Amino acid sequence: MSTSSQAAALPTPAVLRLAVDRIIPADEWPGGWDGGVGQYLQAPNPDLSWAAPRLASLTDRLESCGFADLDAAGQDAVLARLEEDLDAAAELAALRRVCWEGYYAARPGADPAGLAMIDFRAVPAGVEPVDPEPLPSVSPSAVARHYDAVVVGSGPGGGAVARRLTAAGKHVLVVERAPGAPNSALRGDHLHGKRNAVYAPSAGPGPGHPRVLESERGQLLVDGDGDAGAYGLNAMLVGGGTRLWQGMSWRFMPEDFAMVTTYGNPEGASLADWPVDYDEMEPYYAEAERELGVAGETGALTTRTRRTSGYPMPAMGTEPARELLAEGARRLGWGWGPIPLSLNSVPHDGRPACVRCPQCVGHACPVDAKNGSHNTLLPRALRTGRCDLLTDAEVVQVLDGRQAAGVRLVAGARAGTPVELEVSASVVVVSAGAVETPRLLLASGLGNDELGRHLHDHRFVTVLGTVDTPVKDFRGPGHSVATRDHEHARTIPWGGGVIVDLMGILPLTMASDPPVPGVPRWGAEHKRWMREGRRHVFGVFGMGQEIPLPTSRVTLAPVRDRWGRPGARLRKDTHPASLEVEQGMADVGARWLEASGVHGVARRRGAATASAAGEHSSGTARMGTDPRTSATGPDGRLHGTRRVHVADASLHPTNGSVNPALTVLANCLRVADRLLADWPG
Repeated sequence: MSTSSQAAALPTPAVLRLAVDRIIPADEWPGGWDGGVGQYLQAPNPDLSWAAPRLASLTDRLESCGFADLDAAGQDAVLARLEEDLDAAAELAALRRVCWEGYYAARPGADPAGLAMIDFRAVPAGVEPVDPEPLPSVSPSAVARHYDAVVVGSGPGGGAVARRLTAAGKHVLVVERAPGAPNSALRGDHLHGKRNAVYAPSAGPGPGHPRVLESERGQLLVDGDGDAGAYGLNAMLVGGGTRLWQGMSWRFMPEDFAMVTTYGNPEGASLADWPVDYDEMEPYYAEAERELGVAGETGALTTRTRRTSGYPMPAMGTEPARELLAEGARRLGWGWGPIPLSLNSVPHDGRPACVRCPQCVGHACPVDAKNGSHNTLLPRALRTGRCDLLTDAEVVQVLDGRQAAGVRLVAGARAGTPVELEVSASVVVVSAGAVETPRLLLASGLGNDELGRHLHDHRFVTVLGTVDTPVKDFRGPGHSVATRDHEHARTIPWGGGVIVDLMGILPLTMASDPPVPGVPRWGAEHKRWMREGRRHVFGVFGMGQEIPLPTSRVTLAPVRDRWGRPGARLRKDTHPASLEVEQGMADVGARWLEASGVHGVARRRGAATASAAGEHSSGTARMGTDPRTSATGPDGRLHGTRRVHVADASLHPTNGSVNPALTVLANCLRVADRLLADWPG
């Protein structure tokens, strides 16, 4: 993220201040300028360099028409007329955007009036945040020349492998590209927080990491410096995405491991069965739930996934949204239940219970009650004394040999003291995610033609309406209730999807992109809607199967990163069957809302995302027994190598219709066991 010393404050002439106060007029609450927009615009801020020429041009327009001499109604009329002119409308849109950011976005060192107006508290009243010490990281000079295993990445896959190998007596180096940021640096910033970042995200890769995005029509877009567009919602942190997730921890259905057997392969697609089935995965699921600490409830959501043990913690307590949708589900005869979450519903593992903060998704927990690789798997591996964690270090090459493997890496780059190291190992396990794993391996000259192919994620739909009595405001943690009745059912084709309640929407998102029609674009009525009407918005969210295609892939791009390596080139195509899944989820979601008494129900269609790399990306090093149709074997070993393994969502031939993190962890425990059973000599 850029520092404030790199940019001057924007000019803020008096006429622009007047316009700000028409976008957000004063009433019983401050107007836009005094309510945070003035402070936002007057502080040196390189993020706002895009706005300077547009606001300057808008200022000229306003001054030329005598804006300052008009009364409030006259000023509103001028702004309304400007919206009818294409160039002026773009300038006015820039003004609206900076107004919403200044008035409704939580950010360090600011206390915008808009947050108090709508009673948004990033940390609930009476809660004292805690900030655990970052995990101990070795210095580059303390890195040994040889380890039993080098693990690239510290998310759920890498954490699971490190945990298992160290427990078996192996010495492991975990290499993480991110520095060891404290939790306090990863929450409460709605402009750079990973989930809704409008500027360079705090959990991104940092400058010097461009990607190339290829559209279905072949157009190329170079998207650089690790911004929110090219990198999607993937968090690069110690602990990976589990540092910032809400913790939805589902098991895949048995059919998810046998999609081709169950449905066949639609024309042009590349569906594949897993080389393992649910029965083989079940004990690893149970272990993964214990390792993470999952709060859940056996019942309607678990009847089709055989279990040998219950959840380690009871489910999170109920709340109004769950009660509303439960009543609708009962009317429809559907099964429903509380979502299993890797959050402490009660004090657990020496850490407190969840305090229901309103920004769980995409932000670090204020009391360390969110469970992930960073506070479960990695600390346990480190406590064995057989694990070294090296942060702020990027692996630039993976080496494979007959007698040993190894990595070349650059440590200390973000600290400004880059050091090149080469470390040998008996095995290298790459756990860098479904884009960076194939990119690193391809750039290292490893893998077959299947490596990088079959990139897929999930299909997502949002269905919204309004309720008479608000049920979903700023009380966390977010998603609360679900039905799995439409996974592998007749109601939705191709395996369908899970339907959950919509999480709370952050104030900035509500202000800048209201999710229901008819909301005024600015002015007193927009402000009134933010106070009152916003609270009545309610909806559900569907997550379903995405059908993989061989043309959706990660390859090497002509652009180079800061170390001279090829960047990732991403292409993502959409199979018609995936669109059938979307429509089916939208129809089912609408039925649920209408049965629950929600009015004006409609599917929300937002702008297409630029990135082909979502937080659930998978399949790019998929497992299989035939190298002609897979990149790795059932044990995660990369075809054509002796000592290089993969352990992350890249292994998934298909990705189910629920959040995949628990499956990543469970499968990587299984992969680690296979590796230990056949350790290379």
